[in-house]
Amino acid sequence: MKPRLLVVTPVHPADDPRIRGKLIATLAPEWDVRYATGAPGPVDPAGLAWVPLPGGRVRRHLRAARLLLAGRYDLASLHDPELLPEAILARLLRRRVVFDLHENLPAQILTKRWVPRLLRRPTAALARVVLRGAERLMPITLAEPGYRTLLRRDHPVFPNYLHDLPDLPAEPPATGPVVYLGDVTVDRGIELAVAALARLPDPPPLLAIGRCRRDLAARLRQQAAAGNVPLDLAGYLPHSEALPRVAQARVALSPLLDRPNYRESLPTKILEYLALGVPVVASDLPATRRLATEVAGIRLFSPGNAASLAAAVASVLEDGALQEEARDGAGEIRRRFTWPASDVRDWYRTLRG
Repeated sequence: MKPRLLVVTPVHPADDPRIRGKLIATLAPEWDVRYATGAPGPVDPAGLAWVPLPGGRVRRHLRAARLLLAGRYDLASLHDPELLPEAILARLLRRRVVFDLHENLPAQILTKRWVPRLLRRPTAALARVVLRGAERLMPITLAEPGYRTLLRRDHPVFPNYLHDLPDLPAEPPATGPVVYLGDVTVDRGIELAVAALARLPDPPPLLAIGRCRRDLAARLRQQAAAGNVPLDLAGYLPHSEALPRVAQARVALSPLLDRPNYRESLPTKILEYLALGVPVVASDLPATRRLATEVAGIRLFSPGNAASLAAAVASVLEDGALQEEARDGAGEIRRRFTWPASDVRDWYRTLRG
């Protein structure tokens, strides 16, 4: 009989690439997985039993907390820091819990607009205290090696690398959009991207694939129309649908603004772009800059600078050599940056007892 694994996330979409596409896909052969998320459920329910978390964010959180405290599992895997207080309580009730840290939480809080400016630094400091309290009670895994500085103890790092990629297109696209993949937000540079493309004499189409707030979507459409930028806000798509569309692009963007949470994190989207043979224009931030010195196909621009981004996009569209470099380097990217499935399986086996 397989051990029971409860995977809980009231915040992330059910088809989140790290949770559904990598972690659950890796563990499902050896665990009886119950997966609790908001609606809609995963596109592919193979290998799991989906547990819907209905309602808005608060209601989903309360339902997730009840599942966690009920204890009908052998191990619970949590992915949202909002659940850490309940996770600590669950540990005090002798439940077996592991927390997967996806983000630099204190740095992320410093950029949250819903947190009053005067409270951001104290809240970030409190988040660090909560993380360090949690690590004394439960195992923690990290999505980035840089997150080690947030904690006192050593924790396994399972980098958010590549998994289950589609094949490269038979031929590189002669035409195609500029593409952006990921949550569509101001801090991740979407308004900057539209402003940059509007500077070009003949603005290329911009395809943005990811979750986008309605008010921001309306602003972006107005901004794009004013700048004559053909804009396609495709919304969230599972990776099985999103990546084939990315592969048809001529240029891919990672236009992150210079925020504390982004400086030392390597955006997974850059690896995905390169693994599909698409050249990348990316913000010149430390982690991305280090990658750009090691692999081909990346052109950097000054973060937050629309003129610099426009010049970089124009140069890539005109530079067939960079496009060939990106395509030729796709195989190395796929070999080098692979999701550590065997390490994940082995580590979770140690938690079965």
